[in-house]
Amino acid sequence: MSSRLFQKIREERGLCYSIFAQSGAYEDTGIFTIYAGTSAEEIGELAGITIDELKRSADDMTEAEVARARAQMKAGMLMGLESPSSRAERLARLLSMWGRVPEVEEAVAKIDAVTTAGVRQHAAEMVAQSRAALALYGPVASAPDLGALRQRLAA
Repeated sequence: MSSRLFQKIREERGLCYSIFAQSGAYEDTGIFTIYAGTSAEEIGELAGITIDELKRSADDMTEAEVARARAQMKAGMLMGLESPSSRAERLARLLSMWGRVPEVEEAVAKIDAVTTAGVRQHAAEMVAQSRAALALYGPVASAPDLGALRQRLAA
């Protein structure tokens, strides 16, 4: 089963051909991004529903969704250990972030420690901050205004 963004926006609404969320951690900050490949005609509705789904995740994220995400994270991490270039990239990233390379078991334990309540709380904190940026490529004349998107996020 796919993510709620993929299900709601691509499968149910057909507003894009690709959508996913990802995060990046750095020594003193982090970033959460949502990517969607869509047409100029769909960008406004897609942006609004994406914000609504992000807000909804703070209220009704399920244990099944979190368990699936934990399984995907662990599988991705373990499969990444099979490639020498992926291993080297992982080692460099961990050294730059933490100054050390934790054992795989430690990383798995941290993933397993993620709770549904914790995910909901983090989603609520992200929504409450209303800190959003927007990057567009292609015909953007019909794109929503960033200020309007921030207001929708804060509402």
